[in-house]
Amino acid sequence: MEGLPPLTITKWLLAFLPIFTVLVLMIWFKWSGGKSGALSWFIAIAMAIVFFGANIKTIAMGTVKGLWTTVFVLYIIWGAMILYQVVDISGGFKVISKTFSRLTNGNRAIQLLTLGFAFPTFIQGVLGFGAPVAIAAPLLVGIGFSPVVAAASALIGHAWAVTFGSLGSSYSVLITQTGAMKSAAAAYQVAVFSVIPIAIAGFFTPWALVHMYGGMKALRENWQGILVMGLTMVGASLIMVLFVTPYVASFAAGIFGLLVGAFVLPRLPAYKNSAIEDEAPEETSLEEAPDPKNISFNTAFSGYYALIIVVFAIYLTPLKQFLNQFGNIGLFTLTTETAYGYILEGEKAYSAFNLLTSPGTLIFVSTFVAYLIYKNKGLWPEQGLQRVFKGATRQAIGATITVMTMSMMAVVMLQTGMTSLLAFGTAEATGGAYPLFSAFVGELGAFMTGSNTNSNILFTMFQYDVAKFLSISIPIILGLQTTGGAVGNMISPMNVALGTGSANCVGKEGEILKKTLIYAIIIGLAVGTAGWFLEFVIFPNHQWLLPL
Repeated sequence: MEGLPPLTITKWLLAFLPIFTVLVLMIWFKWSGGKSGALSWFIAIAMAIVFFGANIKTIAMGTVKGLWTTVFVLYIIWGAMILYQVVDISGGFKVISKTFSRLTNGNRAIQLLTLGFAFPTFIQGVLGFGAPVAIAAPLLVGIGFSPVVAAASALIGHAWAVTFGSLGSSYSVLITQTGAMKSAAAAYQVAVFSVIPIAIAGFFTPWALVHMYGGMKALRENWQGILVMGLTMVGASLIMVLFVTPYVASFAAGIFGLLVGAFVLPRLPAYKNSAIEDEAPEETSLEEAPDPKNISFNTAFSGYYALIIVVFAIYLTPLKQFLNQFGNIGLFTLTTETAYGYILEGEKAYSAFNLLTSPGTLIFVSTFVAYLIYKNKGLWPEQGLQRVFKGATRQAIGATITVMTMSMMAVVMLQTGMTSLLAFGTAEATGGAYPLFSAFVGELGAFMTGSNTNSNILFTMFQYDVAKFLSISIPIILGLQTTGGAVGNMISPMNVALGTGSANCVGKEGEILKKTLIYAIIIGLAVGTAGWFLEFVIFPNHQWLLPL
């Protein structure tokens, strides 16, 4: 543990204190994300200075880097909020709600499985980076789900698909950092041992969604639909990874899920005459929208059609590669070192992203297209733009503060070695049982950074080194790392803030985190158990496993 203070249970608990503070304040004391994040940031600073040898330069650089990382997230949040407002004031959601109600026989479980599981997976397959939450949550609100249920559903529903989503960006980090990409056989093996725990997480996801929504009663009434949807989407993901390519596995799973949700589930015997009722949704519209009688579903859904077309046109064509030559922006950072010698090198472009191909830009472009369509159809109300920006601003302020404070806390912990000490302590304490807990290290990375890609950047080589030290199969541990990093997206405070902001329930971050945390723990234990069996029962001598 070069550069870190001596590992003791006290030091481990002190490093965990900022995270513990966030969880306690948000879940039990029902503090807003902004207030919880601000206090936890101060606690992280105090712990870093007193116990981890941080100096003013280290703290300042961690805080600035934390603020910079929010730019990308907030760009998505604001874009998604404005898109929601544009569709809403044009009367689109009334038509969308009626159409989905008719297609699903009015059954809330089918709607939840389709728009809370399949649709976020579909968006994650290509776009990712929080966009599935920002897009799916307001859509669920628009068809009648309460904002809290909508935000929690989008968070839970998209997480399993993150590793092979965004055209495989998180998986690419995994194989690039370990050198597995130099061998097609090694890269394939990492993909196989990643998709196994991911498939388990994916199969658990629809059960978690319906249970979160309606409890055990809903599970008993909807087990057929849950089973069909889960097997279909997990099966599609497995087939793509094993026989085609891992880079579009989540995309394919989302497409098949949408088809099943629209054309198969409503025809199952269990759904012909049944529907679970949702609690009365909170009011989110600013004013009365236009009369929807003369609006077709295609017109109402045009904002989301535009988004899908824009995303496909850029992300699935050479246009993305061309645009990536321009508009790249990042933060210049300085090298920092703590008193214990924990060094983070400076970068010319820290947390860089391309402005032209950012998900936020694609959402804004789609919003403008939707505005033109609604205006051309005579659906745009007077003072529409003022109403849109007024509504979006009202939604965005709380989420913006939450994202900023949580990000500052997380990066200060990263910058001063506190996060690394948490991971090392977990590995040392668990020893040979480490596979059971390996996924939680990935979840920790996603909790801190709001991203599976960043979790893999942060902990891939750590997991690699631990696996070598403990003589555990490296591909199995890497699979658990990236699965945990994916699942952790449902509990990251930054993603939770994205959900509350886009669903217009800012201030209820703790209520949502309380819903998602239990499933993140359960899924983490399930995939960890599977990893342990793979390591010690199925491949006890690492037969057929490459050493990497």
